Amino acid sequence: MCVMNREPVNRPISRRQFTQLGAAGAIAAAGLPRLAGASSRRYSNPAFRRAQEAMKLSFFYPVGVAGPLAQVMQGMVDSFNAEHPDIQVEASFTGSYADTSTKVQTTVQADNPPDVAVLLATDQQTMLDLDAIYPVSDLESNELFDPDDFLPAYWADTQADGKTWSVPFQRSTPVLYYNKTALEGAGLDPETPPETWDDLVAFSKEIMAAGGARWGVEIPSTTSAYWLFQALAIQSGQTLKGEDPAHVNFDTPAAVEALTWMVGLSTKGAVMPTGAIDWSAGPTDFSSATTAFLYHSTGSLVSINSQAKFEFGTAFLPKNKEFGVPTGGGNMYVFRDIPEDRRQAAWTFVQWMTSTEQATHWSLQSGYVPTRMSVTETQEWKDYVAETPQATTALEQLKYAQPELTGHQSAQIQKIMDDAIQAAVTEQASPEDALRNAQEQADSILSQFR
Repeated sequence: MCVMNREPVNRPISRRQFTQLGAAGAIAAAGLPRLAGASSRRYSNPAFRRAQEAMKLSFFYPVGVAGPLAQVMQGMVDSFNAEHPDIQVEASFTGSYADTSTKVQTTVQADNPPDVAVLLATDQQTMLDLDAIYPVSDLESNELFDPDDFLPAYWADTQADGKTWSVPFQRSTPVLYYNKTALEGAGLDPETPPETWDDLVAFSKEIMAAGGARWGVEIPSTTSAYWLFQALAIQSGQTLKGEDPAHVNFDTPAAVEALTWMVGLSTKGAVMPTGAIDWSAGPTDFSSATTAFLYHSTGSLVSINSQAKFEFGTAFLPKNKEFGVPTGGGNMYVFRDIPEDRRQAAWTFVQWMTSTEQATHWSLQSGYVPTRMSVTETQEWKDYVAETPQATTALEQLKYAQPELTGHQSAQIQKIMDDAIQAAVTEQASPEDALRNAQEQADSILSQFR
């Protein structure tokens, strides 16, 4: 991609330069409530303010237009716009994460990127390879931004080459949802969920025998199958993510052990449906008591809580050799090839959206894990978890979290692993053959980066 007049990555706006700019762009960039060159008397004149055109920013957010979170997000954008009359953000609801990533890459290659976008944390390396994003650590921060307040497990994947490239926004981990009523009906302690893989199989069989659910457990294997499978690999002793962005750990004893166990839940244990289990069907199956246990995102908590007619809990994913879970979800990115004043204005928007106040609001409305430690100290959060204690599991489980599968060409690499998992669960290939083939395909793609 040919980009004209590109600024060097390592050219931050110093505080002195920022003060000296004095132009309208610099003032708008700082998000200050005044216009450059205008006296306070002139700026206070409503007619003068109306004569000025607010800086407009484009914001891509991964949700369908009719999605329930679209309304929440639009409300947050409207609040920001009301508080920042000189910066007006226009939200575009761009579909799934994959759809949004594709749209962003298309606009970047056309030299017309958005100003801000929420993309997967794992998209960061792809954006770096495209030279598409700007290091936010090179921008002027305001009092809302405190890097030390972000949860370390989520902050870790914003870093590369000694700089911060994105900010955690809607983050998650998988958790185990379990039907307490079904456990009690099978004579099991409803307050003691399965701790190990063996416990999960044993509890599932007892619940199914007692008629508490048609299936013991569901681990979805369609959309982002690699994400849930990572947890099983980590629990078996090794993450799928390689030692650098040009390597992955697909064909390893730990991964083979994990995939063999996952397939065996259907073929040997008969406690899970055969074939590929649809991601979106999982919460519905759990809420209708079709399955007693469900591996799914913390982001599904709000919908499950509103639909389930029985008492349920959340727990750590059962362990094999150890507990383990991948992080997940999206970060906010500021793009490189936009004017300098818009870039700083975009950063003002990102800092506002990821502030403690907004992070608290977003977590309560969406079910995503709080990204900042200060959120857990707010009265709103304390009231929420008093009513919904299931929300605390993800935070407690973060101490066992590992970075999500990512690297160069991450979407392709993740798709390769998705296909391998689906080949195994549909019995089109053995776990060994599926993972060996996946490793070969990934190595072929990544070899150019080594």
